[in-house]
Amino acid sequence: MKTLIVGCGGIGSWLINEIAEAITQGQIDFHSCFDIADNDIIECKNVKFQNFKDKDIGKNKALQLSKRYGENALISPMQERVISEEQLKGYDLIICCADNTTTRYMIFGYCHKNNIQFIDLRARGRYIMALQKSADLRADLDTLDLEDTISGSCQTKEDLEQGILQMGNKIVAVIGCQMLLNFIRGIQNSKILMRI
Repeated sequence: MKTLIVGCGGIGSWLINEIAEAITQGQIDFHSCFDIADNDIIECKNVKFQNFKDKDIGKNKALQLSKRYGENALISPMQERVISEEQLKGYDLIICCADNTTTRYMIFGYCHKNNIQFIDLRARGRYIMALQKSADLRADLDTLDLEDTISGSCQTKEDLEQGILQMGNKIVAVIGCQMLLNFIRGIQNSKILMRI
């Protein structure tokens, strides 16, 4: 199975940790291939709530995670932003951990058009959402705020200004790994939307 994970920040960096652990535990085939895509560079502020260390600052997110977890699995970095359907070709599953609606919209449309599965993971402070592709593109698109065209964060600005970190991003990463395991095992995932 070949999987693309789009976004290696607040959600994706923790999801990759969970996937590597599931591989080590024999829950995911060691020969499964995961490409992880992100063009972002690790900044000081990322270390607080993303799966990075101070020594990673200034380096590419996808590259650093592939170096850390690549021994446990076939995890390959794509040090680029996913902006075209061409970049989505050749995958059996796409897991979206992107920080923007534009990328989600493209992934949803591509997957429905090409009969490819996706899992979409989102967090905003204590709010989380996780869903697997449904049979209805319109239903999936209705989960998006199409007016929101700005890249965001899994933490709210208000919380960060007060020095508060929420755990929604880590929680949805664990849920995402379980959804991946369900997908591999042929179990349909339920949509999850909650405030914790």
